[in-house]
Amino acid sequence: MKKFLTLTLIFSFFTLTVAAGFAQPPQRMTRTRRMFDRPYHRVLGVLKANQEELAITDEQIEEVQNLVFSLKEKTIKMANENSMNRLELQKLMQDRENLDYGRIEAVLAQTSSSRNAMFIEKLKLREKINNVLTPEQKEALKAKAKDGIRSRARDLRTRMQQRFPRIKNRIRR
Repeated sequence: MKKFLTLTLIFSFFTLTVAAGFAQPPQRMTRTRRMFDRPYHRVLGVLKANQEELAITDEQIEEVQNLVFSLKEKTIKMANENSMNRLELQKLMQDRENLDYGRIEAVLAQTSSSRNAMFIEKLKLREKINNVLTPEQKEALKAKAKDGIRSRARDLRTRMQQRFPRIKNRIRR
């Protein structure tokens, strides 16, 4: 009985030690980061990678790069502003008995309006990038994106059929 208890304690201690070693602190993904940290630089990467194929000039690449970086600067400023609003809201919420609902509503409205403004900026960026490209380049880029989606779907279908051979005939092509 003593051996069993000793082995159980050793095993429990070992399990807890290993689990604690692999544990990571929770990473808080704020709404601000999700909203504002979209990878608009991917557009730039796609254009650079397909520059010869789409006949994109260096001036067009530079213009798109300037547009993307200006949006990123606005995004950083907006995220800092929203972080300050969140801090102010936390300060306002400290005193639960004497809440200033008018001020809380004002802070929330300010945060909401800045998010709306950032959404509009992203739409404007998309439009500006479309204005930089010629109609032929836009069509070629759309066709390339469509082919990419089809190839990813085809690859996914193949992997599913390899993993689950029983349902091979059920997956539509």
